[in-house]
Amino acid sequence: MDYLKIYDKNSLANCAFFMEEGFVVFYATTMDKYTIKGNNLVLGCTELLMKNFCGEHTLRLETLVAPAYASLKKIPEEKFIANLQSYSFLLNVSIVLAKQVLLTNKIINRNSTLLDGEKRELRDLSTKYYRAVSALNLEYEKRKLPWLNDILKNHLVSLNYKRGEAFCKSQESITVGELKFLSDKMIEYPKGSAICKESDQGDELFILQAGSLDVEVGGVKVATIDKQGTVFGEMALLLSEKRSATLRAKNNTVVLKISRQELKEICEKDNSLLKTIAISLAQKHYYNLLKVSSLTSTMVDMAMSLEEDAEDFSTPQQIYRLKADLGKLKNEISDAIYKKDADFLKPIEEILS
Repeated sequence: MDYLKIYDKNSLANCAFFMEEGFVVFYATTMDKYTIKGNNLVLGCTELLMKNFCGEHTLRLETLVAPAYASLKKIPEEKFIANLQSYSFLLNVSIVLAKQVLLTNKIINRNSTLLDGEKRELRDLSTKYYRAVSALNLEYEKRKLPWLNDILKNHLVSLNYKRGEAFCKSQESITVGELKFLSDKMIEYPKGSAICKESDQGDELFILQAGSLDVEVGGVKVATIDKQGTVFGEMALLLSEKRSATLRAKNNTVVLKISRQELKEICEKDNSLLKTIAISLAQKHYYNLLKVSSLTSTMVDMAMSLEEDAEDFSTPQQIYRLKADLGKLKNEISDAIYKKDADFLKPIEEILS
């Protein structure tokens, strides 16, 4: 079959594309690809949403190809943003993004199993480094102490931080602000009761209002959700798939429960909820693609091409430099705790231990 290239990775992102029916293939890297098929596909949305709503100006993150016979209509960026006011258009955007998140998650899971011990160590250390620097940044934003910024500034721009960011941010939950106009849809669940069950058909999404939830897969607790405003169940609802986990009330818990039909009725009055979900899915897709690139060594290969000595970017060298950065950051934090009487930094010191 002959294919037509719609756009190249690293090309300018100034439009989306609409395809009434058929399939397309996205290449995250030369080795990692996935197929999206269906009706009323809105394609190439991630970069436009990141630019217009997240302040992240980025070139195309993937290469997109379609069968030569496919008919795609270009949607200029300005028209794409305006069309987000339409429920049906926004829903189609969200469905495609949800598919992209799901499929790039599968690539990440597959590639992660292929990591050798050194690359796995690099991933884990990068994650630790990112979490510590992010926590430090939050303290600086809260207190605006100049000496905190002196510690922070060099760490925020490091490659290690960017690598860790890619691994962490794709895992972050979607959260929304207070939705008082939906108070009639709140349901209280007593401790131990299941909000939704693994393998059940997903016809509703939920938003945590109070309390906390245990996430169980195969009967085993794998995580806890306790942040007010966290959205869960959106993937199953958008993709009409079965639940991937059981959510169980850890204590008396209040959630908003919204069915597919109710979502439509809500969005016809106020589309902020679905718009937030779409933007968050775009962020997940964006960071998933950075993670895919990291796992397949694309970022490292690019860096190596800029250096005379390629040995400097071997995995052992990266681990060595990352451990040095972690040690430096820990020493800076420990010194600040002692010299500045900054006990509020002790949780960050524990992250680095």
